[in-house]
Amino acid sequence: MAVIDVPVKGMTCQACEVRISKALRTVPGVLRVKVSVRRGIARVHTDAHVPRGRLHKAIQRAGYEPGRDEPGWLTSDRTVWGDVLAAVVVLAGLGLVLQVSGLSDLAGQVGTLASSGSLAMVVVLGVAAGLSTCMALVGGLVLAVSARHAELHPQASTVQRLRPQLAFNFGRVVGFGVLGSLVGLLGSAFTLSGRALAVMMVVVSLVMASVGLKLTSLSPRLSRGGTLTLPPALMRLLRLDRADGPYSDGRAALLGAGTFLLPCGFTQAVQVYAMSTGSPLRAGLIMSLFALGTLPGLLGIGGLTAAVRGATATRFFRFAGVAVLAFAAINISGAAGILLPALIAPPTATTATGPTQDGLSTNVEIEGDIQVLKTRQVATGYEPATATVYLGREVRWEIDSVAVSCAASLYSADLGIEPMVLEPGLNVLTFTPTQTGTLRYSCGMGMYWGAITVIEEPTAAAP
Repeated sequence: MAVIDVPVKGMTCQACEVRISKALRTVPGVLRVKVSVRRGIARVHTDAHVPRGRLHKAIQRAGYEPGRDEPGWLTSDRTVWGDVLAAVVVLAGLGLVLQVSGLSDLAGQVGTLASSGSLAMVVVLGVAAGLSTCMALVGGLVLAVSARHAELHPQASTVQRLRPQLAFNFGRVVGFGVLGSLVGLLGSAFTLSGRALAVMMVVVSLVMASVGLKLTSLSPRLSRGGTLTLPPALMRLLRLDRADGPYSDGRAALLGAGTFLLPCGFTQAVQVYAMSTGSPLRAGLIMSLFALGTLPGLLGIGGLTAAVRGATATRFFRFAGVAVLAFAAINISGAAGILLPALIAPPTATTATGPTQDGLSTNVEIEGDIQVLKTRQVATGYEPATATVYLGREVRWEIDSVAVSCAASLYSADLGIEPMVLEPGLNVLTFTPTQTGTLRYSCGMGMYWGAITVIEEPTAAAP
């Protein structure tokens, strides 16, 4: 019996081990095969002379190349760096075009119009959610799952590559309907504390970032690191020795249903509307229709992965990896601002709320002993985003919500406000500042910020 070690490039997971093992076992004279993604080697046991050329061809048929991967943390392949740089430039240019053209505000404008609560408008809100801030969280997750699946299954047909997106969105529509029915039945929205939601965002974003790094191929060591290899017998028992490896439609569907709990302002606003119906049937229908509305955006961003092939696919996956990393960075930045606002929260943009003669901002009025603070919650945040109030006086905070967007989910650890969804129209909150300083508030995802500055009230001048 002869033992041949064949180095293999590009292995990243158990699915790679399975496909290469299957391909090598079809070569005449091969008795056993043990593939190690960690070592980057396929160990072949033979009972006869088997030319290495045949083994190499079998590996190539499985979609891989014979040879050793780079051992370093960062690749020295200039092509990879060039593709990643091009992706960064394209994405930055696309973001600039969206800002300059005003197209980035379209989803917010839809949210402004779609506040009537009708079933048709619920679908429209879903469309807006699928094309706006929620895209960074849910869309990034879809892109990560679908692109990674397509990369690991290079020989799959277009329909097979669509499976992750179809399973994810099927689970999302059905799951939203089931969980929405529970919301209508129980009479309370499925919301967690602000910090718990932020931690959830960080976890999801770290998973996205890990997938994004693997897609870019920037780090050969990270691309194959952290992979646990199960014994072959257990692989067969768990049915992981099939061509599609460890992918499961059921897991993708559960992931889609789980997005019901993610802190998207659009989703939370519709959850509150569903809750207000008091009817499990209507609440489930509302949430399913909302999820159905998100299909165009989510299927669009994930469906691109099904169309690319060959050399184009390799470059597309690197582009997708950069996009996933960008989404992850946006989410982590927002979550970090919620978890550590004093250190990380972005400075709130100043607005036309200059101080009056008494030091208050122009959006604060004194009515008797009460300070009335007026703020509008619009699609793109809060107007004005800043205010100045006096210490020790009760504040009546009147928030006029004119658009359904991420900003409709209000959170402030400084004010003791857990994520709450602003209802369309006037919302009134009261609090009394007990010390000078800055009280920050934001949307539930940390995308939009505001601040209330507390100052000492000037004493009246002596006559």
